[in-house]
Amino acid sequence: MIKKIYTALLCLLFIFPFSNTKVYAAEFTPDEINKIAHLQQEYAQLDTTTFNFNNLYLSKPQFKNRFKQGALVPAYLNSQLAYTNYYRQLFGLTPVKENFQDNIAAQKTAAVLAALNANPRINQHSLPFEKRPKVINKNVWQLARNISSKANLNFNTSDQTAGDVITDLLTDQYNLTGADTGHRAWLLSTRLTSTGAGAAYGKNGYRYSVQKVFNPDDVFRIPSQEMVTYPSSDVFPIELLQGQNIAWSVYLSDQSFNGNPIITITDKDTAQTYQAKNVHNYSKSGYGNFETIITYYPGAIPLVVGHEYEVKIPGLTSYTFKLFQLKNPSELIQ
Repeated sequence: MIKKIYTALLCLLFIFPFSNTKVYAAEFTPDEINKIAHLQQEYAQLDTTTFNFNNLYLSKPQFKNRFKQGALVPAYLNSQLAYTNYYRQLFGLTPVKENFQDNIAAQKTAAVLAALNANPRINQHSLPFEKRPKVINKNVWQLARNISSKANLNFNTSDQTAGDVITDLLTDQYNLTGADTGHRAWLLSTRLTSTGAGAAYGKNGYRYSVQKVFNPDDVFRIPSQEMVTYPSSDVFPIELLQGQNIAWSVYLSDQSFNGNPIITITDKDTAQTYQAKNVHNYSKSGYGNFETIITYYPGAIPLVVGHEYEVKIPGLTSYTFKLFQLKNPSELIQ
């Protein structure tokens, strides 16, 4: 007889400080347990090397008398691609490939941003506020303007893993333009086939990361699936919802939707329902080659490992997901 499978949290009683309601974590099915274990194991195998100025480069960029973009160590490029595809797998999306020429173009763009010590607090797509330094020739400058308009850009002073960069883009909590989740939409594009990456440090201490994500031919591809939701259905890592300014989203590959729907999120373990806040329709932006882009914030709903949540978006979708811990998970009880 097959024993029931529970997480270690199933035996715990959660009591919210603002309520006398007793809350029990939901049970995971055997299929969910297997999926969680697989996701945890694959995540644990990803590279956790922290990169900085001293170990990022195979050859360092030069900006003083002659411009050279430099080259990144293969471990950084391989790791960034691995994290990209790990997250795409989480959402049921097909993996993308590395494009060698796009790596070179992204590296030149990152080096240009670093040479400029580009202001990290303003939009640098297409370099709209920058002037070309003499050390950078017109061809490289035009390439940097072009690639920066087709790329996810990330600026940071912290030493990070290559995966941390991708996680920042996926959660999109540092998006300068607000809650449009454009970086996420490109990472989770149902038409994306390949990408290229670059990174370089400016004298100001910022690491300028560039991930090329727009490919003209992808626009005409048949999408791998019709809808992508964040959080995704089934099981979802709580870490990707924790932090300030993390908007939730729903993307439609080909279906148009006008207006801002009323969205509700229900904790099925407590039977408490919350209405989403700041619902916006960013469909005109075309991020990720999606036809419809809806973003919102879940409001004050508590997020608890083991709980099951139902998201209802009238006219679009209704689905459930259960939260699990991706990092340092509790042992599963067989």
